[in-house]
Amino acid sequence: MFNLRSYILLLIGLSGIGLFFLLRPQIDINSGGPVNQSKAEIGQTLDSVSNKLGFDTDSLAIFFVREQHPNYIKTLRDTLDEEFSFTELNQNDANIQSWLAVVGRKITEHTIVTGAQDVFNTTGLVQLRFDNNGRVIRFISSNDLPNPTFISADDSLMTSAAKIVEDIFEYDLMNYELIGADSLVNDPGQEVQSSSGELDPVSGANGEDKQTINISWVRKAGVESGPKNISIDLELVVKEYNMISGYRTELGYSLDNFTATDDTEPVELINGISESDEVDLFTYLFIFAVFILIIMVFGVGLHDIFKGQVEWKRALFMFIVLTLGVYGWRVFFYMNTFGNFLSGPSIWLSELNNFIFALVVGLYGAMAYIGWEAFARKQKQGQVELIDALWRRMFFIRETGAGLIHGVAIGGLAIGLFSLFTYLTGEFIIQNDSQFGYMEASIDQRLLTLNMSAWTTTWLVGFAQIGVVYGIVHHWIRKEWLRVSLSIILISFFITMIGRLIGTSGSAFEDMLIYLPLGILFYFTNRNYGLLSVITGWWFFAVFFMITPYINSPSIEIAYVSWVQMFLMAGPLIYGFISYRYGDSISEVSDYIPEYEERIAQHLRVEKEIEIARESQYKLMPLQPPKAEGIDVYGFFLPSFEVGGDYFDYVLSNDENGEPEAITMTVVDVSGKAMRAAMPAIFTSGLLLSRMREDCPADILRNVCEPIYSRTDKRTFITCVMAKYYINTGKFSVANAGHCRPILKRKGVSDFIQTPAPHYPLGLHPCVEYEPQVFKLKKGDLLLLYSDGLPEAVNQEGERFGFDEVPRMLDQIETESMTAQEIAQDIKRRVQKFSNYQLADDTTIICLKV
Repeated sequence: MFNLRSYILLLIGLSGIGLFFLLRPQIDINSGGPVNQSKAEIGQTLDSVSNKLGFDTDSLAIFFVREQHPNYIKTLRDTLDEEFSFTELNQNDANIQSWLAVVGRKITEHTIVTGAQDVFNTTGLVQLRFDNNGRVIRFISSNDLPNPTFISADDSLMTSAAKIVEDIFEYDLMNYELIGADSLVNDPGQEVQSSSGELDPVSGANGEDKQTINISWVRKAGVESGPKNISIDLELVVKEYNMISGYRTELGYSLDNFTATDDTEPVELINGISESDEVDLFTYLFIFAVFILIIMVFGVGLHDIFKGQVEWKRALFMFIVLTLGVYGWRVFFYMNTFGNFLSGPSIWLSELNNFIFALVVGLYGAMAYIGWEAFARKQKQGQVELIDALWRRMFFIRETGAGLIHGVAIGGLAIGLFSLFTYLTGEFIIQNDSQFGYMEASIDQRLLTLNMSAWTTTWLVGFAQIGVVYGIVHHWIRKEWLRVSLSIILISFFITMIGRLIGTSGSAFEDMLIYLPLGILFYFTNRNYGLLSVITGWWFFAVFFMITPYINSPSIEIAYVSWVQMFLMAGPLIYGFISYRYGDSISEVSDYIPEYEERIAQHLRVEKEIEIARESQYKLMPLQPPKAEGIDVYGFFLPSFEVGGDYFDYVLSNDENGEPEAITMTVVDVSGKAMRAAMPAIFTSGLLLSRMREDCPADILRNVCEPIYSRTDKRTFITCVMAKYYINTGKFSVANAGHCRPILKRKGVSDFIQTPAPHYPLGLHPCVEYEPQVFKLKKGDLLLLYSDGLPEAVNQEGERFGFDEVPRMLDQIETESMTAQEIAQDIKRRVQKFSNYQLADDTTIICLKV
């Protein structure tokens, strides 16, 4: 809930933002140097320059990218004596960031491009670099493809070179003095190459033997503005025009190279950090982190899926939205950058690559959500009920408002900690909003793609790197100090390596030190508040640094991004206060029970009911066989499910002197299985038991026909065999209502006992006149009553045991030397072994030995 501590936390968060602006000149490469020119404005400058250089870009492909040059900054730190700020560097026009444009032909072969240099090496004709004010500072032509530039040689080479520098690239050579020129400067007729074209002038191919002329200037003493050194490389060429009247030639120059640099500025400005060892280390750690995190996320997610602990609608929503978000961002990105170079097969290959990548990320995000939610519910983490409310479209909740306010405060505190530790480690911040580097400035729909990138990454970081990691460690580790330490280390490591939308100039170790405070902060945020505040805080942190290049830009097309995004960033805070003040409390909202928990609860209820039915069914059957002189009886019931439709019983009746007189036995089999059969079996057992002591078998079956017929549904029928043995006289009476024929084993030979018709099962007709079969049992006789689960047992090959096999099996058993219990257990082992302990139906047996 929101209280005084919450206001203090919010104040600390706002102070964190203030700390960033205080330290910004020392840590932010964009301080004092926002993106001054949009891609469209740079494109207009490129069109003007290209037209003056003799070629038209309308029929060519162009790729723009905004680049930052931390290597140059490190060189400045190593060479300059005094301390400097990024504000000073940008205001003094140091080229620590620039626009790069590649002009070339479309790519027609099957290939996937991943960067500017890749494009230039493949089909690039020329490459231009513009400083933050939109002025050309580098120009490079391809070594492999024809140079498209052509400037007529109306004047001497020296004059033409000066015009290119002053009129096209807009540098005032009055502030420079010539320091070097090749020997051909005053002789434009030497070493001239010739090339032919059709109707329009096309530059001559740059061959291995081409000769270029270099001219260089240096800034005069006392002049403070402008680059220190200017250098230009020109090649003398002759253009041939194929006219109707014949060929026409024209002498001119092709521009091979142009550089405008300061003394410490490298000619080749590199995007990103170039120390190969450090890059390799970070790459190895990145791959390791991805591998471990994928194992954790998919391991936990699949485990929860197999256990049925999944909200499938939510998981599917996460999968679809994350897939569309990632794919949409990449579509916009390729459309605005590499897409100009793609055609035919390369387009389809790139789209397929983008779609597969998006599917993988979407699946990963869905698995992360599944894992987080299962852990959060088991561990009763905070704000789970708030996220449940959001899923149920209940947005106006007081606790949700408090969670959003806390999240914004945490985001501001994260900004301050990140800024402070970047400053303390002596590093600085660079933009790194995607796997391709800094790309948002190159996308025309940058406000949309910035938010697409921010929320997809925030969900992935929140649910996977923080939520799942927290849940796993707290599930497996019991010692408090160990799980706190391990959680912080793992969270810090994963957010350093994966999913961050802002980078630093530091090494992998220094980055870990910078992100360690953030790992601590978000661990305790998740522990004390919950994932809603974690996600809000990370989103606020990420978006804030993503808009820093646009703050205070003089270009409205650029600056509006920061204005609109700041308004969006204030949205959770404003909405949080409104919903906290006027919203309903979560306690007033009905509790949410996930579908899988309802299924589990229902399953537990069913299991409990089944267990009660099982206990009830077993209690209706005899626990111990009756003991009487002259008989040995034993029976068992073996259900194929938890409960079954079979039933057996034996009842000993006494004479008027209290001595055992007769034993009545019955085996019942209800059609169907499990609970459907168990309940009629229990009902039938009561009817039979009430008459078994007094009546004979045929009379009992006749008397129970009507109540069973009227009280059971028409699909249910019950088979029953009932027998009564009079101990003193040896008389044996048996009646059969559609059940398996009893077996009598006498003198080592087993055979079926035939009973008179009718044999209708109970429940088919309201009245059936059953007739008994009566004969005498002799000493040593063995009687077997059984249900059809015995002959219908099936082995692994699908073969049934068979009715005829039952008496043969009984013949194989040495029943003469065995008790009734031993005989029954032997039959039980045989049928279980035959069916590989997978009974097809309930099996019930009664053995009577006299």
